[in-house]
Amino acid sequence: FCAASSIGLWVARDIEWRALTIQLDHLSLVYTLISMALFSLAMALRVFRWQVLFLGEKVPFHRLLLIQNAGIGLNSLSPIRVFGEAAQFVLLTLRYSVKREVAAATLGIQRVLDFVIGGLLLGVGLVFVPALQGFTIYILGFIALAVLGLLAIPLVIWSKGVPWLNRLPLLVSTAGSLRGLMRAKSKLAYSLGFTLGYWLLLGLSAWVLAFGMGIDISVSVATLLIVGTMGFVGLIPSLPASVGAFEFAVYQILQVFGVGPAEALGFGLVVHAIIFIPPIVIAVVVFASWPFKTRTA
Repeated sequence: FCAASSIGLWVARDIEWRALTIQLDHLSLVYTLISMALFSLAMALRVFRWQVLFLGEKVPFHRLLLIQNAGIGLNSLSPIRVFGEAAQFVLLTLRYSVKREVAAATLGIQRVLDFVIGGLLLGVGLVFVPALQGFTIYILGFIALAVLGLLAIPLVIWSKGVPWLNRLPLLVSTAGSLRGLMRAKSKLAYSLGFTLGYWLLLGLSAWVLAFGMGIDISVSVATLLIVGTMGFVGLIPSLPASVGAFEFAVYQILQVFGVGPAEALGFGLVVHAIIFIPPIVIAVVVFASWPFKTRTA
């Protein structure tokens, strides 16, 4: 994973550090705060899209907000992005007594929805934004993962009828919860819509920041930039907080759209901080202060 993040050092070769310093010194506080506010709204939508998936379980919004961000923050600190969902599962089941199968099913659906919406947006971008042709293999790979995620849902549901898999109680119960979610089409539609809104708001947040930094890109390009970058750093092992790998992805995409090296790296550094620091802080607070005990009546 060190090799994956060391690619950020490759970016540094082309940077005029004085130009980067000047750009960061002139960073607009107003546009940065607006960008952060839009990012906060996006995170709220992300929680809403999770909350509607809890059938028969009531988990308050503020608790889901903490659990969601604690998991995201832990994932950010981990070289492999699987510990966040495990932590969210533990917090839901041990801290708030949510049924294990409900927690597992909703966490799985969330991940699939992100792949589906991300693949859809990147696929549309590949068709209508010629500059993205150089990323065709990556985008097609991302779409393939989205398809695999969709196929995994009926596969898990089907596994409930396989005799030798019945020895795995959590798998069987999760299959039942997934079946219930598949029948709750209105809930799935809401969750899908909130997921789309989440990514679009993230893109708008990135565009506002770019505008404040004098970077001339459209809202659609900013959205594709965030979707592509988050997908990239979410799939490859890297240093904690995706240091280096995140900046590399942003740099490569913005270079295609004619943004200068210093401007691209400066933008990457600031948007990286906005997206990654708040969940990491929440994760530290949550895991430092919450004992793993069941909810009292």
